[in-house]
Amino acid sequence: MSDLFYLQDSRSNVGSRAMFWREGGGYTSNLDEAEQFKRESAVKQYECRETDLPWPVDYVRARAEVGVDCQYLTRSEAEAYRNEDGRVYVAYAREWDGNDLVWRGGKGPTANLEDAIHPGAADAAGYLAQGFELWPCGYIVERSRPVVLAALLDHKQALRSVGLKLPKPKRPRSHRHSDRLNCDGCGRFLSDRQRFEDCPNCGARNAP
Repeated sequence: MSDLFYLQDSRSNVGSRAMFWREGGGYTSNLDEAEQFKRESAVKQYECRETDLPWPVDYVRARAEVGVDCQYLTRSEAEAYRNEDGRVYVAYAREWDGNDLVWRGGKGPTANLEDAIHPGAADAAGYLAQGFELWPCGYIVERSRPVVLAALLDHKQALRSVGLKLPKPKRPRSHRHSDRLNCDGCGRFLSDRQRFEDCPNCGARNAP
């Protein structure tokens, strides 16, 4: 088991997919593009910003599925693709999980390419007539990448699997009295709101 970690930006997902720090900057749902950190570096970043969650690479990879980002597909390229065996993936038109295509699966709609049906040329026309989009299998496989559903990730379980206990994030000290002033009449503390009213103790006026 490796001692490498991804850093998840836990503030938001893209569709159902978790987002991780991309190598070179930015964020990505593509695990092949996600930067891998050594344990110490991952923990230090968490201490700086607690929304950057460290996840063991092996834990995340074991729960990965295959997604296809529609941003990297073009119809002209697909039509020009040499589709040797005539098999196609069947996608729902105008349906996405984040940016990922949603496929006709054996048990219903799925964004996991591994669960998608891929009929031969003889059956493809029937799906086209039903309003589905057809994509050559080879073309799609070349543009697929590993992703992971955020809902499948259990942070406590993941950290236990590698014996990591994160430190509690350092929180700034509270400055509870930083917005308080002294009454000009009696010297008692006043809140910022009270300064615009007569002092509740001596009745002095403190408004600027």
